[in-house]
Amino acid sequence: MIRRGLLPMVLLLSGVGIQAAQASGDFGCSVTWSLKQDSLDGCNNLPFLSPANDSRVNLRLLLADQGLAPPPDAPLTDYERQMGYALVPFGLDRLGPPEEPPADMPAGGAGSGETAVIETQPAPDPDHAALAELAQTIGVPPEAVTSATTESNGNLFATGEGSRCASNDDAAARAFLQQLVGSTDLPAPERLSLARARLAMLGGCSWDEAQRAALVPADVQSAPGKQFAGYLQGAVAFYAGDFPQATEAFKALDGSAQPWLQETARYLEARTLLNQAQQNAFDEMGYPKLENVDKAVLAKSETAFEAYLQAYPTGLYTASARGLLRRVYWLGDDPTRLAAAYAGLLGKTPADAAALDALVQETDNKLLVSKRSAYVTDPTLLAVMDLMVMRDKGIDVGGDGGPIIGLDTLEEQKPRFADQPDLHGYLVAAYQFYVAQSPDETLKSLPDTVPTGAMSFVEFSRQTLRGFALEAKGDWAGAQALWLQLIPLAKPLQRAQLELALAMNYERSGKLATVFEPGSPIKTPAIRRILLRNLAGQPLLRQQAKAADATEEERDTALFTLLYKDLMRGHYRGFGTDLALLPDPLPEKPSVPWDQSLTLFHWDGASAESDYTCPSIREIAATLQKSPESPEGLNCLGEFILRNGLDSYPLDTQPDDKQLGGTATQFPGKPYSRLDGYLHVMADSKAGRTDRAYALYRAINCFAPSQNNGCGPQEIPQNQRKQWFQTLKTRYGTTVWAKSLRYYW
Repeated sequence: MIRRGLLPMVLLLSGVGIQAAQASGDFGCSVTWSLKQDSLDGCNNLPFLSPANDSRVNLRLLLADQGLAPPPDAPLTDYERQMGYALVPFGLDRLGPPEEPPADMPAGGAGSGETAVIETQPAPDPDHAALAELAQTIGVPPEAVTSATTESNGNLFATGEGSRCASNDDAAARAFLQQLVGSTDLPAPERLSLARARLAMLGGCSWDEAQRAALVPADVQSAPGKQFAGYLQGAVAFYAGDFPQATEAFKALDGSAQPWLQETARYLEARTLLNQAQQNAFDEMGYPKLENVDKAVLAKSETAFEAYLQAYPTGLYTASARGLLRRVYWLGDDPTRLAAAYAGLLGKTPADAAALDALVQETDNKLLVSKRSAYVTDPTLLAVMDLMVMRDKGIDVGGDGGPIIGLDTLEEQKPRFADQPDLHGYLVAAYQFYVAQSPDETLKSLPDTVPTGAMSFVEFSRQTLRGFALEAKGDWAGAQALWLQLIPLAKPLQRAQLELALAMNYERSGKLATVFEPGSPIKTPAIRRILLRNLAGQPLLRQQAKAADATEEERDTALFTLLYKDLMRGHYRGFGTDLALLPDPLPEKPSVPWDQSLTLFHWDGASAESDYTCPSIREIAATLQKSPESPEGLNCLGEFILRNGLDSYPLDTQPDDKQLGGTATQFPGKPYSRLDGYLHVMADSKAGRTDRAYALYRAINCFAPSQNNGCGPQEIPQNQRKQWFQTLKTRYGTTVWAKSLRYYW
């Protein structure tokens, strides 16, 4: 994932800002319990090839079918539980891609200038203690190493090109010092002077001319010493952003007799040219402006990288150079070679999960987001792009000549799917379902048989779309049978999706109780709780509150929902009866995700804080059972709501009709608003003086201090609230509430 909370900084440091934002936007997430979205929702991904998935998710699913990247199906993390997620849907946290690499380095590896960072091997150990030990071997005292490594000016150069500075670290300095130690023909005093100079550079990235001159030792006279000093001169210029001088310094080392200096200088010459070419290609926020790339210098950079790779096909920086060539293709607006490079990399087994995550992230940011599928021959990448365009109903949103998806487009692409005909068939079916919105044509494009064994994600996607099309035609029984047949064949993430699909099928076909029958395949606790809270009527809630085979959490959820809705929808007799279902002792932990437990229904009125005395909630309900318009009962029900923070409580609302739990509830009655209660008491000519005064006081306070109603959905104009205030102050002026109230809102 681009992890929540990291995205803004990632955009600044990466230089790919707008592209990453278009791909996902996985911050500030909330769960959407739906399966048939067709608009991008990176917070709610599904384990089938959906247009609504983040493009990185669809790419990972297709790579999983190739044995390269099985999506993790580990148990939920505490964070995911707190956010309300189940295995499906899932946020990008579940995939865990890393932060973007610095903008002048390839994803999956960094070319530091002094160190080899190979995409298939771990980076050199940057541990400061190891650097200090090496420096002491040369003769640098420990205190000098400590002070040098803490003198970073902190300049992040968050403009896309400036992140070259990130490689001026302990690991880079170690590589240089190691070469000094290994150069036996280097005089010891020069070795010490050069080591001190390199350590003094650490963390820096902005020096004036005098500082730059002082960083390079002037007391070096030996031939190898002058070459190391020349390298430092180039490195200082590179980190300072003086690319012409850096290029000149590194070019001067082409014929060095020191192998490391010769190879590193050739690599850094290419990298310096790349930084020079892109130095004006990012705005102050790090967003790319590729039209500002210096194409002439970029071409020189490409030539230099290719020369390095020809000279060092298995060199220290080979993987980094290849990665930076991909950046050259991107900056040079060369989607054909860029797509070919990513296709080649994605077809290889990654070294580890981190390398794969980095590659997927880079592919998404640099290629997929463009949707320029005309330049893509790889079926995996092409399929991901096609699904992205389907979100837009065939509109070329990029305005850059990208594909306008239609059947003719898909037919033209068919030869590119020669090795993956099932994937092409799925894309045709997806077009029919999401763009053409024709379930009949969707079914014609899909197999009508059920697999007999484990399903690839492409096959699972085909079966998913088949079920969706059946439901779109109103064949709920046919889709239900399909979901039930697929469940025994499913992998963990697939099964989680099938449980959601089956639950929504039962809900929409009027078979809600089937979800809770013994042996039901719908085991996901979150799904069952959503249905109980939003849809279940009194009989089903009572059943699950007592069900021996239900979890304690489910029983508590059912009972809490039953008692709450009994009370808030006017079923006072049922509330009194259902109180007998409360366990003894009562659990203290919350029974629902909104910090309420069953202890709520033992409220004894003692928490009333406004000089209006109320009995227990059991007695309040009994009063309202006998007299539903009792002024005391209505005021005290309002007091119960107020003191327990139940205004606008989630159990009083339902999801939209596209989500799980979004159909009509089976619990009769409408939610109670305490302002309705106050209005009734205020209008009741038989109500006592105290009751009416308190109702006025509370009704006015419903709008404090924002002027918005915090007690219900009613809109009361300010002049009406002013009239209430004047009535309270005049007719009931001697009451404690009239005396304490100073404003109306």
